[in-house]
Amino acid sequence: MNRLFSSVKEKSTVQANMVALTILTSLIILTVNIVLFIYISRAINVINRVYSTNVTIGEMSDALGRVRGSMSEYLNTKSTDSMEQYYDACQQYRDYLSELSLDGQGKETTAILQDIQGLSDTYFSVTDETIQAKRGRVVEKYNAGYERSERIYSYINAYIYSLNNEQFKKNSEKYSALRASLRSLAAVTMSVIVAVALINILLTSVMTKNIMDPVRQREIIMETHLKDAELKYLQAQINPHFLFNTLNAGAQLAMLEDAEKTSGYLQNVAAFFRYRIKGEEKETTLEQEISLVDNYIHILNVRFSGEIHFSKELDRDCLNVSVPGMILQPIVENAVNYGIRNIEREKRIVLKVERLPELIRVRVEDNGVGMSEARIKEVLAGVAGENPVMKDSNGVGIANVMSRLRLFYNREEVMHIFSEGEDRGTIVDILIPVPNAAEEENGS
Repeated sequence: MNRLFSSVKEKSTVQANMVALTILTSLIILTVNIVLFIYISRAINVINRVYSTNVTIGEMSDALGRVRGSMSEYLNTKSTDSMEQYYDACQQYRDYLSELSLDGQGKETTAILQDIQGLSDTYFSVTDETIQAKRGRVVEKYNAGYERSERIYSYINAYIYSLNNEQFKKNSEKYSALRASLRSLAAVTMSVIVAVALINILLTSVMTKNIMDPVRQREIIMETHLKDAELKYLQAQINPHFLFNTLNAGAQLAMLEDAEKTSGYLQNVAAFFRYRIKGEEKETTLEQEISLVDNYIHILNVRFSGEIHFSKELDRDCLNVSVPGMILQPIVENAVNYGIRNIEREKRIVLKVERLPELIRVRVEDNGVGMSEARIKEVLAGVAGENPVMKDSNGVGIANVMSRLRLFYNREEVMHIFSEGEDRGTIVDILIPVPNAAEEENGS
């Protein structure tokens, strides 16, 4: 009980450590990702601010061009639309100019902005006077005003161009610094993730070693026990060899003394043990399996005064088919021990071998106590509880037979069991797959 408690406690501790390690790793990676996300978001905002001034300067330059164009159109056409376009363009230009903040700028940039603002005020005064002169039809005045506005326009454009270049240079420097910091952050993030992964692998290896060491120790102990069992099995085989050799000697002695029944009995017992020693794993033929059943029934009838009535209906063309050893005698033995042994009426067992379209059916039929439907399902599923072991049982059950048949033929459906109920007997069918005629011809 103490060992069980210690094992459960150790397993729980290992599981808790694994869960804690997983949670810690997840938290570290989550924290790194959150920091990375915040920094990248800030970087995107900085980049947007960095180049927004260049965009504003460009739009301001376009608005100034529209002021000039709408004024020229009005001087040529004196249309109401051109006048409205002029005032709209003037307002847009002033809005863009006000967006350019003087805070935090260098002296050179501040000076350029101040010059632009001063020239812009002068430019709008001149353009307004020129338009008023056009309305008053003062030709000389609006011609002079137009020429002056063109000169101021060229000055403003030159300053705007200088301001744009200055801002672009500063913004490029900021962008380069920002990109370098992002690279550094990416390197730090990757280093943290790699470090966490290495620590995780190291701790997992240590925990796995702590788990596997006791398992390996148990495997070594089991291997030792298995070798001991194999040695005992080899030692146990000596006795059966000695037994059937002794039986053969007894059979020869009985023949010399004209005791034919005794000789036949001893020969059948010797043949039975000789076949058993060959083992379950050896491949044999259906004919040899039936011969073993004959030996077994002969032995039982000597013991029980011939009370078992055994008959066979065989298709001789099917007897050379290959089968795993010890599949038929255990079925007959079950029919005797659990079917007909304790009934008062005549005890009958019929063995039938017949060829069906795609398989050979070997049927063992008795007139014994029968089986319930639930019991049949348990036996076929391999979950039936073991019956008390008979003194003369060979220790090979139906589940063992089904398992070896499935391995040998590589198919699940290898056995059927039928019974009409209590005292109605039992039928056990072994299903042996065989190639069809066309395959046999191709194989030959």
